[in-house]
Amino acid sequence: MNTEFFDNIGRTISDAAETVGRKTGELAEIVRLKNQVYGLERGIKKDYEELGKMIYERYASQGTVQEDLLPICEEIAQKEILIDQYKGEIDGLKNEA
Repeated sequence: MNTEFFDNIGRTISDAAETVGRKTGELAEIVRLKNQVYGLERGIKKDYEELGKMIYERYASQGTVQEDLLPICEEIAQKEILIDQYKGEIDGLKNEA
């Protein structure tokens, strides 16, 4: 066999290894960036929840909220009443047992 054949095989293997290494690096960077995006999205969701909680607490304590938010706040208030009722029923059932 001639050396040109082995040189071609060597170059092919070297090129393939370089491509694999580059792709691995690219994939690692994609994963890192996706993790950053996920963390930021999770942070935004937490901020939304905190904002909603602040708005509802203002409604609960002062009775004031923007008109377009009023139906949501009233719905939450109704759900809190039901939760209290259900917890009372649970307590009553536990006491009977």
